[in-house]
Amino acid sequence: MLALGLSLVLAGCGSTPSKEWALLPAAALVASNAGYLKAPMVAGAVIFYVVSDPFAPNWNIEEARQGEDRYLLALRLKAIHSGGDGEARQVFMRRAAQLAGQPGFRAYEVISWQEGLESTRPFAQRVAYGELRLVREGPAAGLPVR
Repeated sequence: MLALGLSLVLAGCGSTPSKEWALLPAAALVASNAGYLKAPMVAGAVIFYVVSDPFAPNWNIEEARQGEDRYLLALRLKAIHSGGDGEARQVFMRRAAQLAGQPGFRAYEVISWQEGLESTRPFAQRVAYGELRLVREGPAAGLPVR
């Protein structure tokens, strides 16, 4: 009863960052009274949380340097995910821009790009592969070189 009263007080307080978080103690109390918080249910919830890892990024990037100015990026979507299906190109471009921001480079060119599904067990996963070339800094086009 104390948790329920405390959650109601916190829910009405305007200084909390999110009022929904204040309802968690009340929800836990209701779930406990309804019999949902038994050991197998809690263990299943913990295992699901560990496997799905909701705070991990949706895409895993592996990069291999192919030369002084070339990179191969392999992207793989999490097996259990919420969204992120159409983000491969955005994630690739964001990483390419980071690589092009290194000293000595000013831009990048995408050499190849492909997306697909890999039929892995137990879940199929979205994958994407891209190769890029970093463009070195140099004189601006149209200006004479001295």
